[in-house]
Amino acid sequence: MRVLSVLDITAGYVDEVDVLQGVSIDVPEGKIVSVIGPNGSGKSTLLRVICGFLTPSHGEVRFGGRKLTGHSAHEMAALGISYLPQERTIFPHLSVERNVHLGGWTMKRDKPRLQQAVARVFERFPMLAEHRTSRAGELSGGMQKMLELARALVIEPRLLIFDEPTVGLAPAIAKDVYRILNRLREQALTVLLVDQNIREAVALADHIYVLEVGRNKSNGTRREFETDLRSIIKEWL
Repeated sequence: MRVLSVLDITAGYVDEVDVLQGVSIDVPEGKIVSVIGPNGSGKSTLLRVICGFLTPSHGEVRFGGRKLTGHSAHEMAALGISYLPQERTIFPHLSVERNVHLGGWTMKRDKPRLQQAVARVFERFPMLAEHRTSRAGELSGGMQKMLELARALVIEPRLLIFDEPTVGLAPAIAKDVYRILNRLREQALTVLLVDQNIREAVALADHIYVLEVGRNKSNGTRREFETDLRSIIKEWL
């Protein structure tokens, strides 16, 4: 079953300049789909369209069979979509626990359910549980990224959208983030991942799409891409 379908999307930030030109992707339920491509290929623009930050001039986005195009960004969580942008989104002066609670704002009228959801997240992230009373801004960069991911999982999303999960992180911390993403795959969470780390993006994904100059260039399974990974990386360097 397809959780997300992007159908022939054309979009840009100024009139008559299209960053995306007829892009289409499918994200099946319980799978990780990676979108890769060189800088300027339109990867982050694609995510902005999906999440309602940018309205396409042509095409549509469907989520769970219903039209998503036209919904505003703040409606996404209520629909079951969690989006983690490249930029840091924690509230540094609030505690770790308060940051996690804010991820469940759609449950704010059902406090027992919210408390249970927060408890499950802390079980998933025991390192965060140890710092639940600390200010989020006091955490390391890697721990802050884990906090963002934990907060995104509070609503138990049908779809997690992750834009450049390890940008700016030290290699050792980045490995921890990828380990967590790998566990999410084992738990059959549906993930759409955009990542400049081509090796990890391919290793994690069940299916990969390549964008180039705002268009679909190719797509295929992890096994198909792993056999030709070296030439893909060399082409983009």
